[in-house]
Amino acid sequence: MRSPRLANLGWAWVLLLLLTACRPVLQVSLVASARHLPAPRFTVEDPEHVDRPRYTTVQVLDRAGEMYWQLRAEPYGDLASVASLTYGEAPPGFTVLDGPRALQPGGRYALYVVGKNRGTLHFDVDMEGHATEVSP
Repeated sequence: MRSPRLANLGWAWVLLLLLTACRPVLQVSLVASARHLPAPRFTVEDPEHVDRPRYTTVQVLDRAGEMYWQLRAEPYGDLASVASLTYGEAPPGFTVLDGPRALQPGGRYALYVVGKNRGTLHFDVDMEGHATEVSP
């Protein structure tokens, strides 16, 4: 006879696989020509929506988990999301909840865009102030 705990764990694993397989991830990247401090530029692509991505929240945190910049769509919803963001400049329809704090040379950061789908970009800033994508 199988353990009920083992069966529950198995079902949880299957559910996790199904949920993660069904939700495309937003693709976040640095704009090649705009990677310098104080305001690197990012693009967000949504595989489900070619016209523009759908998200409600933007956050930039450092490696210690400290918030450097946080935005939320107001009114809440994904109608204001845009395909391109510049650090420190809130797009129309977004309210600044925190920051922006100055990104520092030598720092490691993560940009999160969150809504029905989500996307993340990890990036380092070198000593010359140039942002480069890195693995988490």
